[in-house]
Amino acid sequence: MTLLYFAQVRRITALASESLRGEVPLTSDELWQYVLQRHPDLASLRPAIRLARNGEFASAETIFQPGDEIALIPPVSGG
Repeated sequence: MTLLYFAQVRRITALASESLRGEVPLTSDELWQYVLQRHPDLASLRPAIRLARNGEFASAETIFQPGDEIALIPPVSGG
């Protein structure tokens, strides 16, 4: 799995992307567990971050598979 980070998430992690090791199918909660273990400073943003799987927004029931591209999308504002 490849994790893609944008905006505030990118600033906090200091990464644009990273590969998830030990690739097995993961639930949304398991994926978040992995992300927060590596980047605990994201915990405060978790309620506002949307997950997308292969270009489509994911639901809480989504199962993430090896080879998926997963984007962590924080809220954005425009003007």
